[in-house]
Amino acid sequence: MAASFVKKLARDWTGRLAHYASHRNDEHRLALFEEAVRYAGLHLENDLARSEFWSESPLAERAAVLLFLVDRGVVERMTRRGRRVFEPLVHAESWVEEQPALRPFVKPILELLAALRLELLRRAHSRQA
Repeated sequence: MAASFVKKLARDWTGRLAHYASHRNDEHRLALFEEAVRYAGLHLENDLARSEFWSESPLAERAAVLLFLVDRGVVERMTRRGRRVFEPLVHAESWVEEQPALRPFVKPILELLAALRLELLRRAHSRQA
């Protein structure tokens, strides 16, 4: 991924990820973005492949939306059992539905949140087995 793309993306982060916009080294932003790309690709690919929108969208777009939701505080980026996870907060879906600017994208964002929840459910289920 081009550093310039990620740098431009970081300028739109005004919440929890805002400090990445001021990083002097592109490596920090790139590492965060690559982490989101890996998660969206490895963990969400099968669930999002069924979506009319996400099946046609590039992986970088999935990661950008995921990080937007982290920045706005509706998805929590955390580590569980030594692994990075992205967990939607309880109010994530209602927050998305209440944002006028997101109205054209509500369905795909809700699909992304559902895929995140399914991934966490699979992880929890696999630990019980």
